[in-house]
Amino acid sequence: MKKEILYLTEYLAKSKENPFYPRLVENLSECSLYTPTHFTQAHICALLKHHSLRVPSNEEEGIQQLDMCLQKSLPEALNEAKKTLFMTLLQSNFPKKKSFLNVSLELFISQLEPAEKSIYENLLAYVVGINRALALFFVFAKEEQKELTPEHLVTFAQSLHVSLMALIFNDDEQALLEEGLTSLLGVYLSLYGKYLYM
Repeated sequence: MKKEILYLTEYLAKSKENPFYPRLVENLSECSLYTPTHFTQAHICALLKHHSLRVPSNEEEGIQQLDMCLQKSLPEALNEAKKTLFMTLLQSNFPKKKSFLNVSLELFISQLEPAEKSIYENLLAYVVGINRALALFFVFAKEEQKELTPEHLVTFAQSLHVSLMALIFNDDEQALLEEGLTSLLGVYLSLYGKYLYM
């Protein structure tokens, strides 16, 4: 599973479509959890095929495949806690739509006004990005021989927080959301830290 995660991470980092993944790989490398290769996407696809792993046909498929691998690699209790936290986040940020959320996420999304949908999509992009990064840190740190302290996790996450904020939100939105998203990051850090360090 780790080999597939490594290949998919590298595959996404070589994509020209999303600047988040090269930054993610750079941060993992700074923590000595990952060593980037000079392989192209074509080389990585050949390696995936050689190891009888599914080869993504595009970035979106690669992201879905990576998410499935990460979900299988994390403790079930952590996956459930992440889902619960996300639903709580939506309920607190969209209190008037809470009743729809109690029925299903699809119904909730269908009832959002255009401005609310934009907020939801940006919030989702941040949460998914930070979770994917923390999950990669978790998977790589679990197998690392040297001790990675909680400070490594915090430094890693804070650097990616800044990158995600710049990629997703404009300057005005960043000013409005910085405090709330920093607090949210703290909650996710404590959640991952609980399963990584205890």
